[in-house]
Amino acid sequence: MKTKNVLRKLSIALLLIVGITACNKEDVVAKPTITDLEVGADNNKKAYPGTDIHIEGDIVAPGTIASIKVEIHPESGTGWTFDKIYTDKYAGTKNAEFHEHIDIPTDAAVGEYHVHIAVTDKNGNVAEVESDLDIIVDPTIPSITNYEVVYESAKNELHVEGTITASNKIAELTLEIHGGNFEKEYAITGSYVGNTTFNLHQHFSLTDVPAGHYHVHLLVKDQAGKEREFEEHFDK
Repeated sequence: MKTKNVLRKLSIALLLIVGITACNKEDVVAKPTITDLEVGADNNKKAYPGTDIHIEGDIVAPGTIASIKVEIHPESGTGWTFDKIYTDKYAGTKNAEFHEHIDIPTDAAVGEYHVHIAVTDKNGNVAEVESDLDIIVDPTIPSITNYEVVYESAKNELHVEGTITASNKIAELTLEIHGGNFEKEYAITGSYVGNTTFNLHQHFSLTDVPAGHYHVHLLVKDQAGKEREFEEHFDK
């Protein structure tokens, strides 16, 4: 009789262990993933002092994003460093396109750098990716002076102007506005192809753009295949 009771208790304990294990397996949430990482224009992994570096990637976090940390530091010796945690517009989502432009100081030392990105979900799981980055000086890449982006509320338009210079001659200009769930590319008109300078001065209707904070990216490509992106912001 005692033997039966002992066996019965052992069976119950085993069932409880199996049940708890099964529940724990069901509760396990997959770690975040970061794919299609892009550092620099067309993922060229190059940047220039006094400009910004474009970093983009697709994040999937079944456990929900808590934060995204970006670190940039020299491969060796001293130089420019960057360390920032991003939560706005990313925290609380399960799928996100990480898209940020990081300003590089004009006095940033040229050389080889290392980019480290870590995504942490609300369960404490972490996904990490790394990339190389070269900060270089190239006097022939396109530049822009007196760059100005202004939202004109009375007309519901975006005023954009600046003088673009490209010693290798301008090949293409594109303007993109994005923020929240809105993203749109706008055509830039004028006879600029083949010119070494172009005075950009245009107004873009924002009637289809909802209220919010927006990034404006002006991409300049030259006929030697070099390109440079300039970023500004505005609030509507």
